[in-house]
Amino acid sequence: MRESRGPGRDGGIVVGVDSAGVADHALRWALHEAGLRGVPLLAVHTWREVAAEDWNDLTSDISDPDRERDAHRLLAERLAGATERFPDVELHRSVEHDRPVRALLAHAARAELLVIGSRGHAGFTGMLLGSTSRALAHCAPCPLLVVRPPA
Repeated sequence: MRESRGPGRDGGIVVGVDSAGVADHALRWALHEAGLRGVPLLAVHTWREVAAEDWNDLTSDISDPDRERDAHRLLAERLAGATERFPDVELHRSVEHDRPVRALLAHAARAELLVIGSRGHAGFTGMLLGSTSRALAHCAPCPLLVVRPPA
């Protein structure tokens, strides 16, 4: 018998997938949780014209279509093998031109769980949350699981 998810919580699990690979452990947790709960998983990756790693080079010659194509490719690479390892999980993908917090909050509004990775920042990686996980911890509309990479 499946546990009741409560009103409006029919969106399964949402996981944020980043470009740096920090969310790889979060993705594994999300796939595992989706399998245990028997719910679908939505993997969300966002992109912007100037990614954080490009801030020092604001004159990047990569056009929007190139960035979007790269974002789709990156998400596909991160999800490679997921359906083989977790064949019972219904996996969905979303690549969005948006900020991570805004996109994840929109999807989390109907989710029963939001899963994200965090490596921390400011030289205290074992103690602090990054800006995305800190923002989501304050305003996530559903339970939030922050997964840290192994030490």
